[in-house]
Amino acid sequence: MMCPAWRVGGVCAIVGGILIHLTLGNLYSFGNMMTYMVSYMHQRVDPTITYANILWVNSITTMSQGFFMVLGGLLEKQAGPQLTCLLGCSILSSGIILTRYTVDVSLFAVLLTYGLLSGLGISLAYTTPLSCGMQWFPGHKGLVNGLIVAGFGLGALGSTTLQTMYLNPENKPPQSDGYFVEASILNRVPSVFVLLGVIFLVMQVVGCFLLKKPPQNMVHCQQESEGLLAEEVTSDEQELHINTPNITPSSSTTSFTTTTSPCSNLKPREVIKHRIFWMLWLIYFFNTIAIGYINAMGKSFGQTFIKDDHFLAVMVSMAAVFNAGGRVVWGRLMDITSFRVAMRMVTSILTFLFATMPLTVYLGKGGFTIWLWAIFFTFSGTFVLMPTAVEKAFGADHYSANYGLLFTSQTVSGPLIALGNQLLLTAFGFTGCFEVVAVIIFLSICMTFLIPEGI
Repeated sequence: MMCPAWRVGGVCAIVGGILIHLTLGNLYSFGNMMTYMVSYMHQRVDPTITYANILWVNSITTMSQGFFMVLGGLLEKQAGPQLTCLLGCSILSSGIILTRYTVDVSLFAVLLTYGLLSGLGISLAYTTPLSCGMQWFPGHKGLVNGLIVAGFGLGALGSTTLQTMYLNPENKPPQSDGYFVEASILNRVPSVFVLLGVIFLVMQVVGCFLLKKPPQNMVHCQQESEGLLAEEVTSDEQELHINTPNITPSSSTTSFTTTTSPCSNLKPREVIKHRIFWMLWLIYFFNTIAIGYINAMGKSFGQTFIKDDHFLAVMVSMAAVFNAGGRVVWGRLMDITSFRVAMRMVTSILTFLFATMPLTVYLGKGGFTIWLWAIFFTFSGTFVLMPTAVEKAFGADHYSANYGLLFTSQTVSGPLIALGNQLLLTAFGFTGCFEVVAVIIFLSICMTFLIPEGI
């Protein structure tokens, strides 16, 4: 059994990871914050700033995540988890606070603070808590990842509620064109960024203090409780021999293979030579297009037929609960089954939900709520299944950097979301956008059939 003192250390690391991810999860409140931000800038800064081009802020965030996520993993190896996370969290909170000033300047300035700096901060602080948690509880990797990234999903609950109650306490509706014009609302927009940034920074400092890796000799105290880990290793090693019987350990790092053992502990430059990595990369790429779109445009779509800002804010906030809960459920399902079984379920359900989302116009508030919550519950699986699969496939030693490689897909998906939305929304409306996203998610379903069973 795990030593009691070390068990406390593991629980503290998970709690610290959850606190950090709660602040990183402000990303999911962008769809709500965007309605106030674009209204303020459209009315008081530049009338050419619209819902179509404000989406670039969110796209820049995801793009910078993709560019810098590997850097976070490499930095952790040199500076340790606490310093790495503290640096990333400080950059994130500083970017949000600085938006108090850039929101009065230009869209480009906001892209730098609320977009670029936020994405850089998230990229440095995202993977380290997951790596720490899995090292404390190696037999329950999916569940631990689910608990920590549940904080990311739940982050929008507090952020969205705070934004709406602070900015629009009287529940005043936007105009028919979707923009708020009430001076009482617009006057509060700059200061909300300072409020959010300070709250986040306090939570982040506490979370970083709790975040520690287990001592090197912990394995001796855990040996009797790691049967599940041993089974995972044995299963994956058998899969390796079945698929690549003639490949030796030395050659497996220099040529493409279909799978690998968790004991390989491959470095990023070795991981990119494996075909399985590119399968995971494509699945992540397709999925994040759908996730980025619903995150940014979900509330805007609801505003086209629901004229109740507080209702929409509550629905978006509660979606965060389903986002968080789904991560625990999908993580546990992967522990019980496998990555490809769980991911196939995720992508199949998402395809159906996006394809039918336009029908909620005829179903009113109830239908919109059910579909929105179901989408958030389902897509949350991506962010617990993918990191667990990377760790199982390529080992724990360079996990943070290896998982960061997957985020390079967002350097492509980010601008595609913004460009595609500008073109499709004008030409075909929300219906066309949702149907295109459904087709993209269907490609993920196809990719799951190429993933080896041992992952």
